[in-house]
Amino acid sequence: MPTRIRTTTRDPSAPQAFPPVRVVSGPAFELVAELAAFTSGPARASLDSGKAWIRDVRSLAGADLVKRVERYGLGVYGELATIALEAPAPRGIAELITTIEARPPEQLRWRLLGADSPLNRSMIGEGAFERAVAGDREARTEIPTALGADRAARLAIERLLDTDPAATKAEIAAIVAEWADRVFPRFAPDAVAAIERDTAARERQLATESGEEVLSAATTGLEFRASPWVTEIVIVPTVALRPFIIPTELDRTAVFLYSVADEAFDVDPSAPPRRLVKVAAALGDELRLRVLHVLRDEQLSASEIAERLDVDRTSLHHHLGILRSAGLLTIRDEGVRGWRYALRDDGLDGVGPALASYLRAK
Repeated sequence: MPTRIRTTTRDPSAPQAFPPVRVVSGPAFELVAELAAFTSGPARASLDSGKAWIRDVRSLAGADLVKRVERYGLGVYGELATIALEAPAPRGIAELITTIEARPPEQLRWRLLGADSPLNRSMIGEGAFERAVAGDREARTEIPTALGADRAARLAIERLLDTDPAATKAEIAAIVAEWADRVFPRFAPDAVAAIERDTAARERQLATESGEEVLSAATTGLEFRASPWVTEIVIVPTVALRPFIIPTELDRTAVFLYSVADEAFDVDPSAPPRRLVKVAAALGDELRLRVLHVLRDEQLSASEIAERLDVDRTSLHHHLGILRSAGLLTIRDEGVRGWRYALRDDGLDGVGPALASYLRAK
């Protein structure tokens, strides 16, 4: 049985220094990001890579691999990023597979369930993970209900609990190996080049700016309130997930898979500025305009926004991602209370002049 994580307590009135931030990258993370992006449910329609990427992935992977990949989901593959974090440099595909295969089956299942996250543990009853893996029916109902963001996520958690850990380990290792063979090589050259440029840019930022500022810039507006147990933040640039963020935890380390910046890509001199395109796309949808309108006076959670606008929360998330990626929203991470959204005061700054400049350019 994995060791239970013990979290420290502190005086809530005492100021908490922002944890140190470091940027980590490697091909293993981009493969994980591809798996997460492909299984991101309704949000998949809003990936920057578009529907063509989905069609290419399906063709390259084949029906059998696609079916096996979709047995899990974004949440499980997000946890797989913490395995990649533990892999040795250069954190390539071979290192990821070796790290998966070296982990005992029970420990791998524990990690994929998110049981090494203090935040996840704080959201369920004392010892619920331990009871669930031991077969307790009540705990096996509690965990998917508390941690599954949607039906697909809940089914993935139930599958992890119901399947023999050795079988799960073999299947996850096979999925990674086959994806690396069939799908990853098609997109890797351009993605890895952009990731390397973004990594270098973030490292330069960290040399002159605070970790808090770099995290906010990398995630396009995330305001992170670190929980008392967080002692380090790792940011990981990805291409496949653009424009989304995946947060996860490994013990006392908060991990954010974020979207590489527009500047990391080679730009056609005749193309319009990428942010201008993003803002135009974000504002060209009635629901997204309504979201901005409802946030004009207060910060709200996704659930509160969905209730105000009478829309499904699951389908709302990809709209929020588009608005944040366009620089129109900020997100405040409040730990157990989740994320709250607000308008960015400077969200439209520079858009008018950028449009005028592009239209008048010769």
